[in-house]
Amino acid sequence: MLSFTVGSGPAIEAEEFADFDTGQAVYRITGIGAFTLGWNPDWHPDADHPPTEEILQVAYGTGPAGFDMTEAPVLFGVTLAGSECFPRQTVDSGRLRLRPYRLLATAPVRAPKGTARRATEIVNALLRHWLAQPWTSELRRAHEHHSAPRSLSRYAGLIAEYEQHMQRLRRDHAYYIARTDRATAVLQAGPVPVPASAPPHPFATTESDER
Repeated sequence: MLSFTVGSGPAIEAEEFADFDTGQAVYRITGIGAFTLGWNPDWHPDADHPPTEEILQVAYGTGPAGFDMTEAPVLFGVTLAGSECFPRQTVDSGRLRLRPYRLLATAPVRAPKGTARRATEIVNALLRHWLAQPWTSELRRAHEHHSAPRSLSRYAGLIAEYEQHMQRLRRDHAYYIARTDRATAVLQAGPVPVPASAPPHPFATTESDER
């Protein structure tokens, strides 16, 4: 059993579990409920994102993430719902600010500010403990293995889109090169001589104009 002193509130006691099938850690807190920690399963970095960036996730309860999870934690009489994602830097820098939901008449609404502050304090303490464990890096590999099929599906679709886009770019590139070559050849041929049979220039000066 783990014990945490969190903010100005009473110490909390928790049991820690690690799910290497999905790459998640579960903390069951006595008298409160469970928090599931891990990485965002929908985070598949795009080309302009650092590939090693970590987007963490906390889910309020256990089981498939959603607004009605098993063992959902209860703070100040408010049952937390849903999940939240955030960059790891917000934890390392102490800037983590959570905004959990609650279910009210089956519709999710934001939990009160006091509840959100307490949730942030508890989750921050759990995250710092979890991220410091020697097995967390292996848990991340388990998460990546679990998420790999979705990553492959997403990236395969993007690759197909970009291949089509690159084909269009290559066609456009070849077209504009051909137009550039044409314009260069016309310019190098010099000014077009006026045929003797052509009518006069609309702004040509005549003898009467000169007088």
